[in-house]
Amino acid sequence: MNVEQFDMGSYNLHVIQTKKFKTITVEVNFRRKLKKEEITKRNLLKSVLLYTTNNFKTEQELIRETENLYDLKLVSSNMRIGNYSNLSFKIRFLNEKYTEESMNEYSIAFLMDVLFSPNIKDDSFIDEDIKKCKSKLEKSIQKLSDNKLKYTLIKLLETTKNMPYSYNSFGYLEDLESITPKNLYEYYQSVLANDDVDVFVVGDVDTNQIKEYFKKYFKVNTFKKTKKDILVEELKPRKRIKKEIEQYQANQSQLTLFCTLNHLTEFERKYVLLVYNEMLGGSSNSLLFDTVREKNSYAYYINSSAKAYDNILMIYSGIESGNSENVLKLIKKTLSDVQKGKFSDEILENSKATIIASIKASTDSPNGIINTYYAKVLVNSDDFEKRMESIKKVSREDMIELSKKVTIHTVYLLEGNGKGEENDGTN
Repeated sequence: MNVEQFDMGSYNLHVIQTKKFKTITVEVNFRRKLKKEEITKRNLLKSVLLYTTNNFKTEQELIRETENLYDLKLVSSNMRIGNYSNLSFKIRFLNEKYTEESMNEYSIAFLMDVLFSPNIKDDSFIDEDIKKCKSKLEKSIQKLSDNKLKYTLIKLLETTKNMPYSYNSFGYLEDLESITPKNLYEYYQSVLANDDVDVFVVGDVDTNQIKEYFKKYFKVNTFKKTKKDILVEELKPRKRIKKEIEQYQANQSQLTLFCTLNHLTEFERKYVLLVYNEMLGGSSNSLLFDTVREKNSYAYYINSSAKAYDNILMIYSGIESGNSENVLKLIKKTLSDVQKGKFSDEILENSKATIIASIKASTDSPNGIINTYYAKVLVNSDDFEKRMESIKKVSREDMIELSKKVTIHTVYLLEGNGKGEENDGTN
């Protein structure tokens, strides 16, 4: 695998040459400092740009063109990465070595058409396109409450108020109402002019040829100076745990915990935290799963999730109504046991082996490769080999030291009243 980065003035182009895939993947990332009032606009914009273009006036025409390009896959996403909102557009298509000459250029030109030639009239998106995309986004936001786990995690994070992770990443209905074809187009122009842009190309490609394609088709001309303030500031640990309870009609409850991470070293953030989270609640072999579910049968599921960019860790579980205090005690005991070194060498080594296997697997995926090198851009992450070697070096002492920096901040309980049937929230 050969990796080259080119400063194109208004954006950075990363070309990752590999013969592992018959496909070529191109991902364009637009990022800017997260603002609550822009979340809904960015979610709507990603849908509108993929709905129609100036050359493909209907959704059907756009879909038909992807089929003509040997079933090219076109997707978009809007997600938060630390302090930033990341708007991503990606295509995956068969290398022209397996189709016909010039298809690489045609496919890349198609993505550029989607991004830079939207369907507009009088400096405004088309009203009918906006209405249809708004309707889809509205339904997505409304459906959040149907998945009790997602809903509870959103409510848990909202308790932190004004932290980047406290905002609903799907957007807000009140903001959706105020978006018009005109002001969304103005926002789109702001994205092109002001967002930091990184482009990744993965596949068996000619680097010089790829550079020429982007010089020809990539229509962002504003010079960008990339900032490096991706990490979210730490929250101070609470002396007393905050607890919030919401009632709803169901047999199952959702118990979630928000934990702060404070004063992590770079090694802890990059490596020890990964192992700690895997050992604590990363799988069915974890300490929490074994203690809460296997030994005591209090939970349908229990997991943890560490957010290194956010300096937080969350624990979430689906439990029978009435068991919340018992589960909370066991979670606290498990966290305390790790601080005291009460865990086996076997579970530590197994956790490290699981992460190393995951890193190896990511080298066989274009998405995994892009994620690794994008992390290098954002936080100077290491390459695959160094990551695996560093994971191997994580010691028992490292785990104990990091565990002392984990503090329960808030508990949010969506408590079922024991009446009615309820999905476990994991679907």
